[in-house]
Amino acid sequence: MAPPQDKRPDDAGLRSAATLVAIPTLLIVSPLVGFFAGDFGDRRFHTSPWLALLGLALGFAAGAREVWLIYKRYLDTQER
Repeated sequence: MAPPQDKRPDDAGLRSAATLVAIPTLLIVSPLVGFFAGDFGDRRFHTSPWLALLGLALGFAAGAREVWLIYKRYLDTQER
């Protein structure tokens, strides 16, 4: 009978998979949330379609920023 090993399993593959799932999710969800928030504001303040377009643009910018931060964090962990 072999003694139990204290090695932790390598979870790099799981982290890479989570990163690959998070990026497209952010790129889809962020603009949608921005658009629907802007559309809500358009219906409330009767400014159609300006707030929806502004929310869509801000959603794309927020999603791109988060993807950039995830990518930088991923590169930092790969260097270690």
